[in-house]
Amino acid sequence: MNADEPTAMRDAVAALARGEDLGRAATAASMREIMAGACDPAIIGAWLMGLAAKGERIDEIVGAATAMREAVIAVPSARADLLDTCGTGGSGVARRNVSTAVAIAVAACGHPVAKHGNRSSHARSGSADVLEALGYDLSVSAESVGAMIDALGIGFCFAPALHPAMKHAAPVRRALGIRTLFNLLGPLCNPAQATRQVLGVFDPQRTRDLAAALGQLGSVRVLALHGFAAGVTPGPHAPWGIDDVSTEGTTEIWQWHRGQLSRHEVTASDAGLDAVPTTALAGDGPQGNAEALLRLLEGEPGPYRTAVQLAGALALVAAGDDELGALPAAAQRIAAVLDDGRARAILAELVASSHDSPRTRP
Repeated sequence: MNADEPTAMRDAVAALARGEDLGRAATAASMREIMAGACDPAIIGAWLMGLAAKGERIDEIVGAATAMREAVIAVPSARADLLDTCGTGGSGVARRNVSTAVAIAVAACGHPVAKHGNRSSHARSGSADVLEALGYDLSVSAESVGAMIDALGIGFCFAPALHPAMKHAAPVRRALGIRTLFNLLGPLCNPAQATRQVLGVFDPQRTRDLAAALGQLGSVRVLALHGFAAGVTPGPHAPWGIDDVSTEGTTEIWQWHRGQLSRHEVTASDAGLDAVPTTALAGDGPQGNAEALLRLLEGEPGPYRTAVQLAGALALVAAGDDELGALPAAAQRIAAVLDDGRARAILAELVASSHDSPRTRP
């Protein structure tokens, strides 16, 4: 890149240095330069820090996500109303893989799922880690993932394989070691274009922003949520909880539905479930979490099942048009597929299909 040549990224960094918001178009233009490999790591770092320091606005999030969607390797599927359970991650609390189990259970209930996910960058087990430990082949092609969605009602969209342009920012993200705009973008950029989502958010002040951003990006229904510890009242000054439902306290939800944003609070009792402490969901590495997930799909009771029933009930609401008052019935639907073998069969078919497909990447 010619240092004297005006570029979207250089203009953006200059604006950020003045404390200005970038807006949607300027953020998208900067993001396109990053994904094209046109930016020096130093200026990417300056851009990310400038955004983080002033706080990313909804238009900036939407602009970055728009550009990131343009560069994705698309997963083709004939299914409509796909659901994703991908969250932001980043709460730093190692737990069982709830969103992955929920994706399997919801698919077993008959709602098509395009589960977007990645490996964990920390001690916890990410969705890709646990699925690989269960025997899933992460090297399947985008076409194969789409074929699984069409045939089985579920496919796993492995983020690094389907967002190759993001490799240009990876070293900078590792070097910075802090949460940045990129931590918000994964749930906004499903390669199969899922339009229904339930997503946990690491920062409770960002749940509204992500729900609004997804609404502007064309989502039909979104439940963006953050789970608080027992006894904590959600609010601007409340201590952060987890990027998932809370089985012990209140889960704050910002919903996008029918073109409107609305705020809600949910507890385990609202789904007809008993509260259990978050510490009871402490996870192991991928193998330990995989074994726990298999026991869950065999009908094992306990805190993990409670978390999956609660999160699964919210996912079923997001997948349809029921109101949150339907959570008890939805939680029982999740329980039924955990107990009668349907969820276990879906997982077995997903793993087998990942090996049987003739369309794999080298």
